[in-house]
Amino acid sequence: MALGILMIMFVAMSVISVVGLSLMYLVKGESTGRVIFYVMAVWGMIVAVMSAGSLPTNYTAERLITWAIGFLSVAGILVYIRGTEEKSRRAAYLLVTASVAGGILKLFLF
Repeated sequence: MALGILMIMFVAMSVISVVGLSLMYLVKGESTGRVIFYVMAVWGMIVAVMSAGSLPTNYTAERLITWAIGFLSVAGILVYIRGTEEKSRRAAYLLVTASVAGGILKLFLF
């Protein structure tokens, strides 16, 4: 039964990540895009917290890697706030994408 719940959680988190990241790149509206960006950045941090919490306390290196993946979302938010050009916005999108995708991969595969 526990593996079934884990499978449901994996599918749900994967769907949220794929749909959210797709919307982040495809939405044309400025305010809607901003909201989706922040939601996905927070989602990347939540995935990192879940991934770090699932590891034993003596797995220090793996936990630091997980926190570093979550910190990519924080860096993405900082780049998004500080940048005014389209290049900086795309860099922020890529940082959040790396955080969400890396967090999901770290949580379920590695």
